[in-house]
Amino acid sequence: MSVPFDASLPLPPDDPDALLLEGLFQLAFSGETHGWEFKKIDEEVHARLLAAYAA
Repeated sequence: MSVPFDASLPLPPDDPDALLLEGLFQLAFSGETHGWEFKKIDEEVHARLLAAYAA
């Protein structure tokens, strides 16, 4: 199965949403999902998703 995006392209430096998701992904990938960093980023991403897709 192919990746739905080109992971070889660098993230734009001025895209805070992409940087948050990248940070969350890196922590999850390394198995660090119980620390304060993961929790803080997870809460921020969740809040932004709720704001963007409010019912």
